[in-house]
Amino acid sequence: MKTAPPNTSPISRWTIDAVYLWLLVCGLLGTVAYIVSTGPALNSQDFRAFYAAGHLIREAPSQFYDLATQHRYEDTASGTGPLLPIYHLAYEALLYAPLSFLSFKAAYFTYLLWNMLVLWFCYLLSPSGESIFTQRLRPVLFFLSFPPVLCSFVGQNSLLVLLVLCVTFRAFSRGRNLQAGLLLGLVILKLAIITPLALLLALRKGSRFLAGFLASCACVIGLSMALTGFGSTSQLLHLLAGATLSGDHSVQSQLQTAVWLRGMPNISGLLYLCGTGHLSAHSAFVVQLLADLILLAGCAFIQRRAKRDATALSAAIVCALLVGPHVYAYDLSCLILPMLLLSHRWLRMSAVLWFVVPPVLYCYGFLTWLAPAVVVPLALLAVCIAQFREEGRLITDAPREGTAQASA
Repeated sequence: MKTAPPNTSPISRWTIDAVYLWLLVCGLLGTVAYIVSTGPALNSQDFRAFYAAGHLIREAPSQFYDLATQHRYEDTASGTGPLLPIYHLAYEALLYAPLSFLSFKAAYFTYLLWNMLVLWFCYLLSPSGESIFTQRLRPVLFFLSFPPVLCSFVGQNSLLVLLVLCVTFRAFSRGRNLQAGLLLGLVILKLAIITPLALLLALRKGSRFLAGFLASCACVIGLSMALTGFGSTSQLLHLLAGATLSGDHSVQSQLQTAVWLRGMPNISGLLYLCGTGHLSAHSAFVVQLLADLILLAGCAFIQRRAKRDATALSAAIVCALLVGPHVYAYDLSCLILPMLLLSHRWLRMSAVLWFVVPPVLYCYGFLTWLAPAVVVPLALLAVCIAQFREEGRLITDAPREGTAQASA
């Protein structure tokens, strides 16, 4: 695949085609959301939990992680619906506190607009693309991809993580490792994804990146504890332990924790489809842990040996999504960055899977049957490995060519 020099200038992204496409998607998504909002389906969207979190952080911060209180606030705010537990650090609720002064429907549409604005800034601040193929595909990749559209529709926050990843890469490209670590620590709200990602990147970027990340994490954790009280830490840890399903992975337990293994396009969902659901919960957890460690070890090797930061960062993002214990289809929005940073010829096939597999699976089973979409990050991981090997061959072949010319 032909590569092209990256262009980091955000001004060049303001093309009339991109603006029209973004406005078109905003209009279509707003129309669908309005139709959905006229019925009870709106009460089951993920934004229900975030809206309740905004109320809780203002009115009952000490009970922020109490499941009964969460369910009561969710039902009061948006009507009777399923419990969607809050697993994130409490500082995130400060984003939703202003929305809690609005009605639930008004807050939902406000957050929908916010997500679409964040997506536009992701488009502006992202790299142009390492290949001619992705450079031409950039507006379509951002505005017509299923995961970011789904993220906006259900009211999730994965686009905020994508935005920070784009800015983090810009810091990497300028050699500002400390700044990159500080930025990445701000989105520790996606604990299951950011933690393995930060560990992998620390292997490549070293102590300055790690120091920045830990300092940023300490600030947001301290802020969260100050908001909800130090006693809430044990409640959060208890919730996170239950979300791993290591003690019970029955359907009833998945319902209570809102952790649907069949809906996760990661290693957990893949193993569940392959039969770990028939094992005991402890045995299934051990199998998953071994698979995660093998994958982490392989990606750690790439971090240490990759010649280019783009390849290393792409592998780290894909690996973090695969091993994260709580990953859903909207979290795959972060894969847009690796698709822009990679340039191997296999990327075209990955793009086909990206545009076809998630929407087809969603039409088949909505959010409860998206585990087979794991083929998308697995395909991108294969692209990362192929590009890593190809770059290594180019480096080793270059001295040999120079020696041959000198001998001639």
